Amino acid sequence: MTRQDRRWLLGLFLGGLGLRLVHLSTIRRSPLFLYLGLDPLAYHEWALRIAAGDWLGQRVFYQDPLYPYFLGLLYTLVGDHRVTVTLVQLALGALVPLLVYDATRRGLGRAAAPAAGLLAAAYLPAIYFEGLILKTWLGAALVALALWCMACALTVPGWRRLGWLCTGITLGLGCLVRGNLLLVLPVLIIWRLAIPFMKSESPPPGRHLSIARRLNLADALALALGASLILFPTALRNRVVGGEWVMTTAQGGQNFYLGNNPVNTTGRYATLPFVGANPKFEEKGFTAEARRRTGRSMRPTEISRYWYTQSWTWMQTHPGDWLSLTWKKFTTYWNAFEVPDNLDYGMYRSDAPVLRLPLPGYGLVVPLALLGAILLSGRGGWPRGLLLFVAVYAGSVVLFFVFSRYRLAMMPALYPLAGYALADLARHLRRPGLRRALLLRLLILMTFTAGVHLPVHAHPESWAYRLAAVAGLPRRAESAVEGHYNLGLAFARYADESQDAEPMLRQALAQFEQATREAPARPQPYAEMGKALARLGEDRRAIAAFTTVISLDPGRSRPHHVLGVLYRRVGEMDKAATMFRRALNIDPDRLDSATALGDVLLAQGLRGDAATAYGQALRLQPGYAPAVAGLRRAGQQP
Repeated sequence: MTRQDRRWLLGLFLGGLGLRLVHLSTIRRSPLFLYLGLDPLAYHEWALRIAAGDWLGQRVFYQDPLYPYFLGLLYTLVGDHRVTVTLVQLALGALVPLLVYDATRRGLGRAAAPAAGLLAAAYLPAIYFEGLILKTWLGAALVALALWCMACALTVPGWRRLGWLCTGITLGLGCLVRGNLLLVLPVLIIWRLAIPFMKSESPPPGRHLSIARRLNLADALALALGASLILFPTALRNRVVGGEWVMTTAQGGQNFYLGNNPVNTTGRYATLPFVGANPKFEEKGFTAEARRRTGRSMRPTEISRYWYTQSWTWMQTHPGDWLSLTWKKFTTYWNAFEVPDNLDYGMYRSDAPVLRLPLPGYGLVVPLALLGAILLSGRGGWPRGLLLFVAVYAGSVVLFFVFSRYRLAMMPALYPLAGYALADLARHLRRPGLRRALLLRLLILMTFTAGVHLPVHAHPESWAYRLAAVAGLPRRAESAVEGHYNLGLAFARYADESQDAEPMLRQALAQFEQATREAPARPQPYAEMGKALARLGEDRRAIAAFTTVISLDPGRSRPHHVLGVLYRRVGEMDKAATMFRRALNIDPDRLDSATALGDVLLAQGLRGDAATAYGQALRLQPGYAPAVAGLRRAGQQP
């Protein structure tokens, strides 16, 4: 490594860290930054349990475990301090460009390394995900480390065995963050075994071929051993705690079904009638539905296999629908649009000035990387490993369903390819005799750029959508309902901690109302709108909101119970009693509804009926104090 290389590494780290520190300073007071919901909240609560001493857990892993353990370790060391935790994540993320630079220098040459490192340092989605309580950034960091270890194994004398062992260890850790990396490992092992038989990489026949076969067998064994050092203890932990041998998690079948079922028509995440989007309840929903359909109890691995089978059955009986869905997933995966999940990248940018800078995004890196892939398609060694990784990883995501955060783990393999393409274009620009080849490369690059950016995915009110309409470009209207909904939840949560809650609740209400306009058939925004209105004292409007919730989703007991509470607050006792009864008809085990029904009936002077309701509550929970007191007010002894 030369002095110039060391200067590049220092500059990349300081530049990348500087961008990330500015990003943190601008978002640290944003409700979106402070709010934890869905996956972030699940990771946070899991990490708190780990920090409290529950390191082993009590059942087979359902979600990928490494990030919660990382978070739990941080909580143990520095406490549950959001800014400090995010600072650590951003600092670790700033190391990724260094790994990318050095791996590219070793595997593709010094000319491509600066561009690859700069793309990694300034890639905006990476900065965005590093600032969230999500596992996304950790998967990308581990992939970057694995690719660097692979480059060392292939280029550094004396590092061959150790390099492949470290590659296996790092990819094994990556499998505990991104489960689909389990599909990458065997492909890399097969590649190492097959190298002596590949014309582009094999040595001459004879004694050299025999030596090469032994060396590559050792490579494959070292890679497999490294991964086993991580995956076997995880499987053993699952066996000890949960009674089953599970390599990582028992979630594969459920995730596969989410992406391959008759309800999913987009290739993205689509909620199922029996499963909520909240990870707290997702496993319970899948388990309950599998048991309902089969009529028997099942272990976690059996449940996963059941949902795999359900998907395969649908795919075999509806091959045309499945192929159409897979094509949608493929085009969505390679489109520049950042498909939202827990948070909407496009909406988050409104509170994050750094994310609005004209810096690299998916739409810039991917066309360059695809050009680089074509230019390197005949090369063996590390470039071949990059191409295999990209192909298998992208295919593994398309097999399931697509979120933009699932793509980040692929980016450390795309930065070097894009950097090579930029270096190649610069070389052709400097040499007049290569202009014809330059024009061909630019034509290919323009084709890939159009393919990645078209159709234009954007909100109908955005400038990008309007510009595409004026230019007559193909476009697809995207709903920002998830962004508005989650931003509303953030404002509502922020109101809990604010001395003056009303302004925050008004902002939350505005976001929920916008979400209902964009998705009028979804009950959740109406429910949250009703909660905000109730907190503001606007009970009549809250009643209207929850009435809409029940019309859209009549099978859940909680909206009926809440509507009963609201009717009671406005003095409409008959309607309140009706709602509490309906809640109990749906869920006879609702202790709160039984007790509230007793209170309403007692207020109406119906002592006998009230006593019956309190009696139901006491059957659910003997000695329940509010029901005991109510029964006494009704003139009876418990």
